[in-house]
Amino acid sequence: MYDVSKAHALRSGSAIANSATCTLARLLAIVAAIFTLGLLLPSTLSAQPADPPLPSSLIVKLASGLSADEQAAVIDRNGGIEVSAIPALRLHVVEVPTDQLDQILANYRADPQVVRAEVNNTRKATAIPSDPLYSNQWALPRINWDLVFGNAPTASVIVAVLDTGIDATHPDLSGNILPGTSILDGSDGLTDPSGHGTRVAGIVAARTDTQPPEGIAGVAYADVRLMPVTVLDANGLGQDSDVIAGVIWAADHDADVILMAFSNPDYSESLQEAIDYAWSKDVILVAAVGNDGVNAPSFPAGDRGVIGVSATDENDQLASFSNYGPSVFLAAPGTDILTTDLFSAYSMTTGTSSSAAIVAGAAAQLMTFDPMLTNGIVVGRLARNADPAGTQDQTGNGRINFARAFADTGTDFLQPAGSPPVGGGGPFVGPYRAATSNFNVTPLSTSVT
Repeated sequence: MYDVSKAHALRSGSAIANSATCTLARLLAIVAAIFTLGLLLPSTLSAQPADPPLPSSLIVKLASGLSADEQAAVIDRNGGIEVSAIPALRLHVVEVPTDQLDQILANYRADPQVVRAEVNNTRKATAIPSDPLYSNQWALPRINWDLVFGNAPTASVIVAVLDTGIDATHPDLSGNILPGTSILDGSDGLTDPSGHGTRVAGIVAARTDTQPPEGIAGVAYADVRLMPVTVLDANGLGQDSDVIAGVIWAADHDADVILMAFSNPDYSESLQEAIDYAWSKDVILVAAVGNDGVNAPSFPAGDRGVIGVSATDENDQLASFSNYGPSVFLAAPGTDILTTDLFSAYSMTTGTSSSAAIVAGAAAQLMTFDPMLTNGIVVGRLARNADPAGTQDQTGNGRINFARAFADTGTDFLQPAGSPPVGGGGPFVGPYRAATSNFNVTPLSTSVT
C-alpha cells in the first residue's frame, strides 16, 4: 500500500542529505531503503495490475449424440471451464472471465456442435380454523378460502418451493416438510439462511387447525407437503443454471406444484426448456412477476406454462409495487400477509412472492380433492373463476377466487401462453370486467419481499 506520510518523510530526508552534499553512496542507500520498505511512488502505483475480473458463466446446450470426449472438446476449443451440467437437457454451465464473456459467447454460438449458448442470468429473491392468528389473515377470506376449508382431501400433493430453503424447525411447518435438496451445496434444503423460503412456505401450507392451536393457517390446509429445493443464496439471488437444475429435480421427484417466488427481466431459452419439461410431467408452475412497479415482461413468470402472479391490496387494486403486463396470468393478495419466519417467529410480508405463494397453495389444495386433475385443468379452473380486479393488464384473468375454482367441475385444458418472446399473454378466459384503474394507493409501512 502507498503510505504518503512515510514517502514524504523519505523525500525530505533526501533533500537534507543533498544539502549536506552527501555522497552518492548515501543517496543509493536511501533509494535502496525506499524499495526495501516497499513504498511506491504514485506513478509506480498506477502501473500495478488490476484485480482479476469477477467470473461469470454461460449455459451451453450441445448437440445430441456427442460422446463425453467430444463434449469436452467443444468446451476446450471455445473457452471457459465447465462447472456443472444438466444431462436431462444436455446443458453445460461454463464459467468464463467477465471481460471475455462476449467473445467466448460468440465462439459457442458459431460452433456447429452447439445448439444454443446464453448468459447464465441471476434471478432475485418475490368453517374458521382454530389457528390463533387467523383473524390477522385478511387475504384468506378475500379469496373465499373460508368457504372451502373443512372439505376433506382424497389425495396427497407435493409443492416444491424453489427458494432459499425452509426452516424445518418452525412449529407451524414441522410435519409438513419433506426432505428436499440444495442445488447449491447438496444438502436437504431443511435450513434457510435468508427467511424468504420459510415465509413463502408458510403462506402455501402452514399447519392448519392443529391441536393445540398454533400460529396461522396455510392456503393449502390439508394433505399438502412442502419440499424445499434451494436455488437462491442467503441474499435471495440465484443463477439460471441452478433454477433450471431445481426445476428438473423437482419434476423428477414427484412435485405436483413448483413455486418460484423470484424474477428477472431477461428471458432464458434454457429455463423455458426446463419449464416445458416440468409441464410435460403434469406439474403446475407458479411464479411472482416482480416488485418493480413496471409494465414489462419478467421471467420465469412470463414463461410458457407458468402462472405469473401480480399482487393486489386490500381494496382489490393492483399493489403499488407490483409489476404488471403480459407476464401476468392471475393476481392474488400481496400486502401485509402474515406468515412464518425464522426462529419460530411470524412476520407480515408484502410482495408478489406472497401472492404467488397464495396461488401455489390454492392450486395444490385443488389437486388434493381429485387425484385425476391435470395441470391444465387446474389452471383452467383458477383462471375461469377469478374475480375482476384492476384491469386485465394488471391482474390477467383476475384475482383468484378459491371457492369458485373449487366448485368448478369443468375439464377444459388451459396452459399459460407466456409473454414475449414466447407468447402474447393470457389466454384470458374468465368473465372479466375491466374495473377502473384510477385509484389511490396508501404508502405501505411494511418492507417489500
